[in-house]
Amino acid sequence: MDVIQTNAIRIETGTPEGDGLGFVEDLFSGWLELTGENRLYLHFIISREKNAGNTQALIRSWLTRGYDVRVVMPRPVMQHILQKFRFEPSSEFFPDQYEDYVDVWRSPGQPGGSSCPMG
Repeated sequence: MDVIQTNAIRIETGTPEGDGLGFVEDLFSGWLELTGENRLYLHFIISREKNAGNTQALIRSWLTRGYDVRVVMPRPVMQHILQKFRFEPSSEFFPDQYEDYVDVWRSPGQPGGSSCPMG
């Protein structure tokens, strides 16, 4: 079971941190969290240009840069994108945000998720 670290840094579009990750306000709105040095949790994203491939390019750039990318409760359209990158569905517990486990899709080959709390 993975439990998100409480010291996660929230990153929104329109901030220097978001810009540094390619999560720029011209293309997206939304927010993500960075935990540790390389785990990105994408919580919410809206592409400002539908069907332009920007979301795929963003995820590809994060994977290329070595981030462990995880997408929290992805909608069906996002699940379709994640399947192209061979993301794996799992579940994780975010005690500061949700009462129970939530669906989290993680980049291929990454450990964690899918365990019950009593392990």
